[in-house]
Amino acid sequence: MELVVPISIMAFLNIFSTYRLLFLASKYLKIKEIKYSQFRLNEGEFPDHLWSARYQFQNMFELPVLFYLICLLQINLNIYGRIDIYLAWGFVFFRLIHFIIRLKNQRDLNIKPRTLAFIFSLICLTFSWISFFINYLKSLLFT
Repeated sequence: MELVVPISIMAFLNIFSTYRLLFLASKYLKIKEIKYSQFRLNEGEFPDHLWSARYQFQNMFELPVLFYLICLLQINLNIYGRIDIYLAWGFVFFRLIHFIIRLKNQRDLNIKPRTLAFIFSLICLTFSWISFFINYLKSLLFT
């Protein structure tokens, strides 16, 4: 059950990004910088902060989905070890950094730190899947 906390942290980040997007959209609708009709196909000009929030929200349904899946497979099949827990925490750590960077307006931001955080989280996730696959094969061959 050591993987439940990293999953929960990622879920809370996801929930936070959803509320942030709703808050910003409501704010810009209220001050009439955007119209409801723009959301049909995301057409027209949107304020930079709203675009950043939308991309952050969208981003939470990309790599993190594979993170949730690997963690749930590891828990459900009881196929994980210390290294898998460290990789899960590594993924969460780098995604948290990525998330914090994404909170800022992206237009004038140096993207190197965000890119590095993304790459390191991807490496953690890749090794998690490799570890799972190896451990799964071991469980099939030696049981």
